[in-house]
Amino acid sequence: MATIDVRTLTRLRAAAAAPPAPWPRIALPAATFVLTAAARTWHINRHFALLGDQIRDWGIALGPFTSLPLVGPATHFGGYTIGPAFYWILWAIRVVVGPLFDNLPHGGGIGQALLYSAADALLLMALWKRTGSPWLALSAVVVLATAPFDLALSAVIWNPVVGPILARTATALILLGWHRRSLAHAAVTAAIAWSAVHSYTGAVFVALGIFAALVADEMFRRNWRAAAARAGVVVAVVAALQVPYLLHQAARRFSQPAMGAVTGSIGGIVAGRNPLRVEASAAAFTHAVAYIELKPWSVAAVGWILLVCAAVVTVRYRDDPVLLAVTVLPQLAAVAGYALWAGDLQDYYYLSLMPAVVITVLLALTTLVPAPAARVAAVAVCLAAILAVPARLRFASTLPRMPEYEILVRASRQIAQRQQPMQSIRAQFALPPTADTEFIFRILGGRIDRRAEWRAQIAPDGRVSYSR
Repeated sequence: MATIDVRTLTRLRAAAAAPPAPWPRIALPAATFVLTAAARTWHINRHFALLGDQIRDWGIALGPFTSLPLVGPATHFGGYTIGPAFYWILWAIRVVVGPLFDNLPHGGGIGQALLYSAADALLLMALWKRTGSPWLALSAVVVLATAPFDLALSAVIWNPVVGPILARTATALILLGWHRRSLAHAAVTAAIAWSAVHSYTGAVFVALGIFAALVADEMFRRNWRAAAARAGVVVAVVAALQVPYLLHQAARRFSQPAMGAVTGSIGGIVAGRNPLRVEASAAAFTHAVAYIELKPWSVAAVGWILLVCAAVVTVRYRDDPVLLAVTVLPQLAAVAGYALWAGDLQDYYYLSLMPAVVITVLLALTTLVPAPAARVAAVAVCLAAILAVPARLRFASTLPRMPEYEILVRASRQIAQRQQPMQSIRAQFALPPTADTEFIFRILGGRIDRRAEWRAQIAPDGRVSYSR
């Protein structure tokens, strides 16, 4: 008869006595990552938006790390973002994910979408831990990840999308309490938040909330020394991340202000040339929330709903300054901050604020119902969010895409296989003004020589013809 030694028996008894593995807490975030990544990248190789910004930035990412700019992309109102984090991330995506897709631009979009889905999974884990409700956590992530406008942009190589990814990640880390473990953890959280500002300036309001959350615990406990230490970490991280910008400016004798339009708007307010546009800022914020999170439906009195929800959450969680710092504070800061802005206010400016908005509304809804019904309300909201997904996905599919991308890729492969320089490549169909019919051909190893003998033409069905 076989015997079992003492060590084996001890291990078996310990395994039997151990609590069951928390499979739901593993499976739900994993499923969230897979499903949101699939939604974001579905047929991206067919309709990737290859426009001017994407061509410029992916072209930069194709080079060596040492050739990356020391600042971020140019902005549409002049200047550039204040640091290179966007290009660092895009370069890393190109190195890790790019080779799987022949370094074509849609590979960059897939890598960006994977980061977004990872941020969603992390946010779900954070909200579940913070609220104790998987229903509330899943509701927030479903609403955020399937927002049609956000979904349509999530796999487009564009810095206003990478900023919200980093902002969402930093928010999740705060909600997890990860920053409380040590000053090093706080520094990493602050670095992610400020890198979001590097990627897109509009993320600054979320970053301010993250910075406030990093010191809020110690200030609430009146532990001023610990609060000062954490504030010092934030200052040190921001200063370190601004070294590339200072090097860029020094090389140009400080002749290229990064945010000239911003300082000009603020200067106009101070000098009395421009009015303080609080009402316009609040209206733009309300419109952005309605368009990003509520389409394809219309909801009346969105502004009042947001105001009431912010007030309810502020009162209910007045003893939780960290939660308020990453929910209510960024929204108030955005309305106040954009009131100083003299230019137009576009919906995508507010993408990084959507987690704060959605979490605030959901917390308010579960607060307003009686405590015994809070769980039922959370389940009902979650089911409603899931049932709304098909309509939201259909609406997202109607937002602008570039179906000509698949034709350009297929034709460029065919031309590159000739291994012959081309004088030019022209499309015999309409393309967006900033598209480039030769960019993909170059990535695939083709060479454009304006003195070459042959020219290529791409027909609407993807067939290629050549002429001398």
